[in-house]
Amino acid sequence: MLKYHHGLLNILQQALEKKYHRAMTENCAENVVNIMTNEFPTSAAKKTYASCVFLEKEGKDYRVSENFEKMLGNREFYEILEEVVEFGIARYQMNYSKTYQDTDLVLYQKYTYEDACRLLNWERNEVPLNIGGYKYDKKTKTFPVFINYDKQEDISDTTKYEDHFLTADRLIAISKSGRSRDSEDVQNFLKAKERGIDVQLFVRKNKDDKISKEFYYLGRMTATGRSEEFVMANTDKTAVEIEWALDTPVREDIYEYIING
Repeated sequence: MLKYHHGLLNILQQALEKKYHRAMTENCAENVVNIMTNEFPTSAAKKTYASCVFLEKEGKDYRVSENFEKMLGNREFYEILEEVVEFGIARYQMNYSKTYQDTDLVLYQKYTYEDACRLLNWERNEVPLNIGGYKYDKKTKTFPVFINYDKQEDISDTTKYEDHFLTADRLIAISKSGRSRDSEDVQNFLKAKERGIDVQLFVRKNKDDKISKEFYYLGRMTATGRSEEFVMANTDKTAVEIEWALDTPVREDIYEYIING
């Protein structure tokens, strides 16, 4: 965008393949456009960044927006932005270039909810309250699971899930309350493989980190087939306990930190 002002998606696609050996899927392209046109954020953030529209449609591709093009004409602004981009590329090469399998995520790196939505190529960001532990995105067929391993004592009984590791590659995770084995989200978990659904695991020790709110990315996982419906303690709500097999056993130091602290 700094050097080229027209045909940007096509240029980006070629650059990704040539320099980084990364393919840009249709979902990825749409995600990039939504981020650069302020369509990705939630309503509150959308207002905050209302002026951050960097692209505009041009035929079948995109060009630099008129306002952003004017800003790029300011030499000082251009040089600052160029420095930021160079820093971002260097940071990517150092910390994020060795991605896990065919994802855009790096095993054991830490990500926020928004990072996950963006890197899974969701059309729109989701606020944590709407995710509520996990959320299925129909368009990308991705199903991230977010676990707070240590639960706070003062939370409600319907959210006091006893998620826990059995071993470094086996996990017991609980569905949302008010679910049975026949619930759609539970069925998507249990039949993920045959339905082509990509379940990925994000875990953090607890909610004590009030600033970053980041989760360790622990890769893909598959339901083993073992599940049990039960009534949650002190409630009349049912939930389903599901056993998961992680594709990659959790690295020892992170595993010990999560389960023992």
